[in-house]
Amino acid sequence: MRKKQILFVIDSLYIGGAEKSLISLLNNMDKTKFQIDLLMFKRGGELENFLPNNVKILEPPQYFKNDKNNYRSRIINFIFRVKTSINLRLNLFKKTPLHSEQVVYKSIRKVLTPIKKKYDVAIAYSQGMPTYYVSHKINSYKKLAWINTDYKNTLYNKELDYISYKNFDEIIAVSENTKKSVINTYEDYKGKLDVIMDIVDSELIIKMSTEYRVNEFSRDTINILTVGRLVSVKGFDRAIKVALLLKNAGHNFKWFVVGDGPDRNLLQNIVDESKLSNHFIFLGKKLNPYVYMKNCDIYVQTSLKEGFGLTLYEAKILKKPIVCTNFPTANEIIHHEVDGLIVEHKIESIFAGIERYIVDIPFKAEILKNLEKCSRNLKIDQIIQFHKKIN
Repeated sequence: MRKKQILFVIDSLYIGGAEKSLISLLNNMDKTKFQIDLLMFKRGGELENFLPNNVKILEPPQYFKNDKNNYRSRIINFIFRVKTSINLRLNLFKKTPLHSEQVVYKSIRKVLTPIKKKYDVAIAYSQGMPTYYVSHKINSYKKLAWINTDYKNTLYNKELDYISYKNFDEIIAVSENTKKSVINTYEDYKGKLDVIMDIVDSELIIKMSTEYRVNEFSRDTINILTVGRLVSVKGFDRAIKVALLLKNAGHNFKWFVVGDGPDRNLLQNIVDESKLSNHFIFLGKKLNPYVYMKNCDIYVQTSLKEGFGLTLYEAKILKKPIVCTNFPTANEIIHHEVDGLIVEHKIESIFAGIERYIVDIPFKAEILKNLEKCSRNLKIDQIIQFHKKIN
């Protein structure tokens, strides 16, 4: 029987929600039915180690390769990189600037080489460059585009993206809120929109959570954990202010953060200025954050918004008492005061949620009891849905 030829395109496999979801999906696809090719624009991501051996990794387009032996391509790439750099700088001075991904694609589209092979299905697994490349450079019978962000509130120029999404047969949102966000942007694309939540392999998460001992945690203190990229949308500046309130209230705790990002130095300075260096600790990026999730006492998510909130769901799989801010997709994961707490974005509300777990022991016990009843799997239904899309 002929295998269906499937292409996935993603920026990279550095640690992130979409990237972890893709890894889970690829590890659960039938090897006997599908020949899977994977195109990444940047190599070296930590999650590449978890790719199944039946996935063929393609060479990226010439522009993204550092080919020292090809003098002509080096010159061409240099010219287009200079052009891109200039356009990115000019974009900053525009009255309505484009998203940087749009600027880059417009600058390099003429030099982006298409893939010669024709696929049965081609899938852009995130917005931005993967979407533009699949839309305009890939030949396939069917095209799917994934959107994993609150699209309406992004900086993407919607008129430009409209042209790219027009070439897709279906647009997949990772949450109901994301779907609404896309419909509010492109009402005439409503008919080709569907929801497939981020695919979570709970068995793998549970297995990884027992891989090794966490030495940073102490049983003498309350260990609070947050996992996420150190960027403003994750609300870590507020988390630090909450930590200060916890300290002033006399609670014996340490708040650990797994993740890295451009705001690392800024946030560390705030911690130092607040004299919280012994209470709010950045652990950096970890290939396996699940050992920390399993061993923490309270998991906290202070995000302003999330496409889905994958780390929140992972903490729920590991049966952790959760405090999360009321970002748009929170109630798709947490049932307030049943299997977690959804609080307002105010510093005082986040503080009150965490303190409730600390002082109200019967309430925390009830939450843990309810968590034990929760389904651990977001995998099977989502994979069945996905297979229907590509068959």
